Amino acid sequence: MLKLFGLLLVVCCGIWTGVFAAMKLRQSKLAIEQICQMLRELAVQMAFRSLPIYALFEQLSQEKVYQQFSFPRAVLEQLDAGDILSDAWEKAIQADVVLPEEAKRILIPLGTQLGASDLEGQLETLDQYRQQMEKTAKEAGKRYMQKQRLYCSLGLLGGLMAAILLS
Repeated sequence: MLKLFGLLLVVCCGIWTGVFAAMKLRQSKLAIEQICQMLRELAVQMAFRSLPIYALFEQLSQEKVYQQFSFPRAVLEQLDAGDILSDAWEKAIQADVVLPEEAKRILIPLGTQLGASDLEGQLETLDQYRQQMEKTAKEAGKRYMQKQRLYCSLGLLGGLMAAILLS
């Protein structure tokens, strides 16, 4: 009886591993979608409220929707420490553990362009980066839809195989 219970736990661990892998893909997709929303909101705030960059990051860091990301707060801390915006942005983006690597790759160059041109130029830049991020979000969504069932199935089969080998 105890052996059967142990084998059942091995199967459950395999299932959990597959589900965990699928959930990581989902979290990556959702994070990229929220970054798209953040870029859209930055553009709107720049266009209609004409807030300086520092105030924009203060507002973003207080938004509950973006609390999972540490980079808006980190940018503010770096700016308070005396770093220039591009360096603060790059350090903060690289240090954020929630951001997927593909999002980091897209976002890092944005720091050199924020605050470097007039309002129209910044809005156009944000729009271009948002479009790139939306393409990445679509790709992440496709990847999630394709691989979620695969990961769950592989977890189940891996757990069953381990249980069979142990029995």
